[in-house]
Amino acid sequence: MAEPLHPVMDDFVFGGIEADEQRLLATERAARSGVRHFHAIEPLDPLPGQPVRITVQTGPEIFVDRVTAYVTFDGSFPEGNQGKATRGLALPLQPMEVRWEPLLWDYVTLWQGEIPAQPAGTLVQYRIEAWRTASPPCSVWSSEINLDRTPETPTLYGYHVDALTAPDWAREAVIYHILVDRFAGGEHRWLAPEEMERFTGGSLRGVIERLDYIADLGVTAIWLSPVFVCESYHGYDPIDFFNVDPRFGTNADLLELFAQAHARGLRVLLDFVANHTGANFPPFQQALRDPASPYRRWFTFDPMYKHGYRTFFDVAGMPQLNTDEPAVRTFLCSAAQHWLAAGADGFRLDYAAGPSHVFWSHFRAACRQVKADCWLFGEVTRTGALLRTYTGRLDGCLDFAFCRAVRKLCASAAREMSPSRFANQLQASRAFFRRDFLRPAFIDNHDMNRFLWLAGDDKRRLRLALDLLFGLGEAPCLYYGTEVGLSQPRPKGPWREEARHPMVWGAAQDVSLLSHTKQRIRLRRAHPALVDGEVITHVLDDESGVWLVERRSADDRMLLAFNFSEQQRTVAPPSGWVESMRAPRLRTIHLEPLSSRWIVLE
Repeated sequence: MAEPLHPVMDDFVFGGIEADEQRLLATERAARSGVRHFHAIEPLDPLPGQPVRITVQTGPEIFVDRVTAYVTFDGSFPEGNQGKATRGLALPLQPMEVRWEPLLWDYVTLWQGEIPAQPAGTLVQYRIEAWRTASPPCSVWSSEINLDRTPETPTLYGYHVDALTAPDWAREAVIYHILVDRFAGGEHRWLAPEEMERFTGGSLRGVIERLDYIADLGVTAIWLSPVFVCESYHGYDPIDFFNVDPRFGTNADLLELFAQAHARGLRVLLDFVANHTGANFPPFQQALRDPASPYRRWFTFDPMYKHGYRTFFDVAGMPQLNTDEPAVRTFLCSAAQHWLAAGADGFRLDYAAGPSHVFWSHFRAACRQVKADCWLFGEVTRTGALLRTYTGRLDGCLDFAFCRAVRKLCASAAREMSPSRFANQLQASRAFFRRDFLRPAFIDNHDMNRFLWLAGDDKRRLRLALDLLFGLGEAPCLYYGTEVGLSQPRPKGPWREEARHPMVWGAAQDVSLLSHTKQRIRLRRAHPALVDGEVITHVLDDESGVWLVERRSADDRMLLAFNFSEQQRTVAPPSGWVESMRAPRLRTIHLEPLSSRWIVLE
C-alpha cells in the first residue's frame, strides 16, 4: 500500500484545530494578554431564575483598577463608560484572584461579578470595560481573538435565558453528508484540476432519485451542502437565502426532497451560512456603491482589511456579515425560520466561530420558535474550553478532535497516536462536555483529504476508522462515498478540495465495504449502548495494538475488540465474561490485522 503523502492533519482547510508550535505559542500568549472574558460564565447555560457569574481576566501590560460590565436585558445594545451606563445596567466586577501565567511569565488578575437572574425568554447582552481612576484616563475593552486572525474589536457578549435542550432524535442520529453538486446527476469520474471549481451537474433531483439508496444505508438524517442561490458549486457564498440555485434545482425540488425523505424516515439538515455572503449579495453591492446606505452597517468596511472590508479568511468574494447588527440578525433568523417552516429539520451551521456567541443564542431561540425539535450544530474548529463555551448557544458542534485522533491512530503504519492516548482523549472529552452538548463525529469531510486517500487506499484502515466512528463517536456523520471506497486522485491543493470528486455508482462501488458499513450502522441503531452507553476499557496494550472496550447502558452491552497492529492478535475476555457472551464458544477473540470484532453481551 502507498504511504500517505502528507502528515495527518496538514491537509485540513482552515485553522483552529492545530498549528505549528511557534504560531500556537504566539496565539496562546496573545489570548492571555489585554482584557479577556473567554465567554466564561457560570452556569454555562443559564436557566430562568438563575444568576450568572462572569469572570474576566486582565493582563500584565495594562494598569487598571476597575472593571465594569454594561448589561441590557431588553434586546438593546449596552453602552457605558468609566463605570457609568448610558444604556442598561453598570455592573462592577471585583478582583478575586491573582494568578501566575507561565506563557506570559507574569501575573494576570481575575475579576468577577454576578448578572441578576432573569425570566425565560430574556436575551442578556453585555460589553466589558477595564479602566482606571488614576491619571491619565485609561479604558480597555474586552475582546476575543478572531479565528481568522482579523483585527480584534470590542466583543458583544451574551446569552439567552431558556430551558432549551438538544432534541432527543439528534442523539440517536446517523448522518449522511452530501455535497449536492457532486452526488448525483453529473458524470462519475475524476475531475481535472481546472474542473474542480466548476459546477458538474449534481442536483436536488439527483438526491431525490437516490433516497432509496440513502435509506438502505440505515442512516437517519441527510446533511445537504448549501443549495441556495450562490456564486460557486459548493454553495458557501450565498447571494439569496430564500431561493434554491437553479443549477441545483427549484424550491419545489427542495420541498419534494423534504417530503420524500420524511416518508422514508429520514430527517433533512440544511447547511446554513450565517457568517458571510457572496460578493453579488444585493445588500453588499448596495453598501459597496453607497457609503450612506443603511446596508453599510451589515458589513465592516475599513482600510485595515485587505480588500477594504472584512471577509471570510481574506476571500474577496465572501464579505463577512456583521451578525451583531439587529437588521442582519433579523434577516438571517427569518431565512432560517422560513426553511424550518418549509420542512427542514435543522441546520449544520457553517463557520460558526465567525458570528458572536450572542448571535447564536438569539438564532437558536428564533429557530425553536418555529420548530421545537430542530437540531442546530456548528462547525467550530476549536477544542477544549473554547468549544465548550458554545454550550447553550448551540445544540453542539462537530467533533474535529475525534476526527484528528482517528486519523492519527488509524491512517498510517507509523501511528501518530497510541491506543492509550486515543482512549484517554475519548474518556476525557465525554467527561469534559455536558451530555446535552452533542458533538457529531466524522473521519473525513469536504474540507480535508479523504481518509482512504490518506491511508494509502488501504481499506482495512478505513474499516477500522469506520468502526471507531460507529462504535464510539457521537452522532456519526458519514461523508458521501466513504462507504463505497471513493478516494481522490491528488492531494488537496491550497484552494482545491480533492475530497469533492463525483460519487461513484454501480459496478465501481466496493460492495464489501458498503456491506460492512451498513452492518455497523445497523448495529449502532439496534444497540442503545453504542449511542449513549458508558465506555469501559478492559484490555489496552499499546505494544500489541489491542484494545478491548465495552459499551454499556442500563439494559444493553456490547464488547468491541480492536487490533491496530499489522499482525494477527488473540485476546482473552476478562474472567467471567464467557458466560455472558451470546456465543460462549468465544473463549478467546481472534483479531485479523487492522480489524475489529463486535460481540453482543447478555
